[in-house]
Amino acid sequence: MNLLNTKDIRDEILEKLNKYDFKNKVLLLSKKPSQEAIFYKNVIIKRCKEFGISYVDKEFDKESKDEILSFINSYDKEDGFIILAPFGHDEDLTYLKEGIKIKDLDGFTFKSLGKSMEGNKDFLPATPRAVVNFLESLGTNYRGKSITIANRTSLIGKPLAMYLTSMGANVSIINSSCQNPKTFIKNSDIFISAIGKAAFYDKTYFKEGSFIIDVGTSYINGKIVGDIDVDSISEMEINYLGSKSGIGAITTITLLEGMIDNANSK
Repeated sequence: MNLLNTKDIRDEILEKLNKYDFKNKVLLLSKKPSQEAIFYKNVIIKRCKEFGISYVDKEFDKESKDEILSFINSYDKEDGFIILAPFGHDEDLTYLKEGIKIKDLDGFTFKSLGKSMEGNKDFLPATPRAVVNFLESLGTNYRGKSITIANRTSLIGKPLAMYLTSMGANVSIINSSCQNPKTFIKNSDIFISAIGKAAFYDKTYFKEGSFIIDVGTSYINGKIVGDIDVDSISEMEINYLGSKSGIGAITTITLLEGMIDNANSK
């Protein structure tokens, strides 16, 4: 197994963030957040403090969707926002996706999703953007590539699939109801997993020469474990990017990098 990492990308982004003089705020928006959302928020806050980025930690309770939208849009258009899932009902989210006017840091609005579908990676949510940045750092040519994604959420699977398809890749999204997941995965040039089930995919899912990007994160006995059973594939000729030293190491800083890129506010 060839163990890959994102160290070069991480160092490049960190250098940019450390050099930049941030003038605008990051809005961290939550509504009855889960423990996972609170943990993620605290990681972002830690990074904001590290890079001198002002932030607003706002937790909504019984406010109407109009009140929430008014609060968000009261900030400068160059201030950035992050919606921490879960956040209200689908109809509330649709209202916000249509109406938020400030800078979208995590591919939340319909405008961002539309732009990413047209092939603009700057409008992708942070995790898909980190995946794309990694692939492009390797000089990956998407055209004609067969890519399978195990995730169908609006934060990872769907926007990533739309972007890769727009770049000429042949993309399949699989889920728990897929009848023949091994066939999809074994026939893929690239397999991207983000299901959050520890060591779920063992060596029987892969062939020699497989390329795996493991975005999944589970905590087992205090340790981060990805979706791939790494021990079972250790003797195979496989290129493997894990979560801890891979996409997970650059997701948060990729998110904050959006504060530098003015494209997300135009």
